[in-house]
Amino acid sequence: MHAPSPDRRHFLHAVAGSAALGLLPGAAAAEPAAPPSEFLLAPGVAYLNTGTIGPCRRATLEAAERAWVTLEANPVAHYGRFAGEALIEDARTVAARFLGCDLDELAVTTSTTSGMNAIAEGLRLAPGDRVLLTDQEHAGGLHCWQYLARHHGVLLDVVNIPRGEFDAGAIVDAMARRIGPATRVVSVSHVFSSTGLRMPIAELSALAHARGALCVVDGAQAVGAVRVNVRELGCDAYATSGHKWLMGPKGTGLLYIAREAQARIRPMAFEATYATYSASSGVVNLPGLLGLAEAIRFLERAGMPEVERRNLALRHALAERVRAMRQLTIVSPPAGALASPLLTLLLAERFDRSAVSRALLERHGVAIRATHPEFGFNGIRFSFHEFNTDGDVERAAVALRAELAG
Repeated sequence: MHAPSPDRRHFLHAVAGSAALGLLPGAAAAEPAAPPSEFLLAPGVAYLNTGTIGPCRRATLEAAERAWVTLEANPVAHYGRFAGEALIEDARTVAARFLGCDLDELAVTTSTTSGMNAIAEGLRLAPGDRVLLTDQEHAGGLHCWQYLARHHGVLLDVVNIPRGEFDAGAIVDAMARRIGPATRVVSVSHVFSSTGLRMPIAELSALAHARGALCVVDGAQAVGAVRVNVRELGCDAYATSGHKWLMGPKGTGLLYIAREAQARIRPMAFEATYATYSASSGVVNLPGLLGLAEAIRFLERAGMPEVERRNLALRHALAERVRAMRQLTIVSPPAGALASPLLTLLLAERFDRSAVSRALLERHGVAIRATHPEFGFNGIRFSFHEFNTDGDVERAAVALRAELAG
């Protein structure tokens, strides 16, 4: 094997080096491993909206930028048969370790949505086949199934998960009642983007398998927010994004398909191989993927159990600070196995969720989001991650009191 060229050695060196835990609500969080100064967030903004778009650390951006500059100096040296495998497969290698799967079970994508689309396309469902969903699925994990229903005769069964249902056994039972002999897929979010409820995926995977179905998971709101090990979850496919909780470059994503399910799920883009760059996948955003590898390495160094603990501590702290406010109701799960770093608050009818969201940003410098209209309730959502602090929690609580007073 030929030694790497000097520019490739520089490229490799530049980019390669760069379960709720029972925490008491309101407990103080430790100092973040990534202080706010490591980000390019606007001065004076408490960014509590990672569940929509996560910010990249400076080190992540610098890794992607160095990779891009080096790539453009000699583009062909870093693609196809001219590229070193260690370089082009860096993101997949790091991500497979992070998610607890083998390299030949993981592909890179551009988003959770593109991963979910690949799964649906690769299943080759027939007219009359059924897919079981919940009524809390995000559009990015729902449209692929709606497409198959609209154009290929696939039937969708939707289970209502009412707000305030925080019993994992009851949720599994509700799903079990709707599985029939024609159910081919159970497709659910790991964490609901609406309320932050963390679904009992291991139990739902076992249920699906017992009925001869596959379990597919939309992991957009989980990976990087909480510890995720796809083997322990037992699901057949899991799609997630780089641009949310992983705090990676936008336009990156990951798709896990269990080895045992690969004969049944065959996406066109990965027909040749799950490798990063192939005849079936085409050219990829290699600098972005190398930036994603750096972002994942940071979370590995910080330790996902500790990241999850901090995220939940901040979320629980805000819940405690606003619990007594008459103008809102907490609709997210209490501390426990179904909680996640997302906290959703139902507003009194006289308040408009979009107006409140704008006011929090414009008057108080607190960035959040209003709940999606398709979920049918007047809510606002806060999402806490590694760079947030106790001061952000207090600032959000004060801003809510000011905007909802009276």
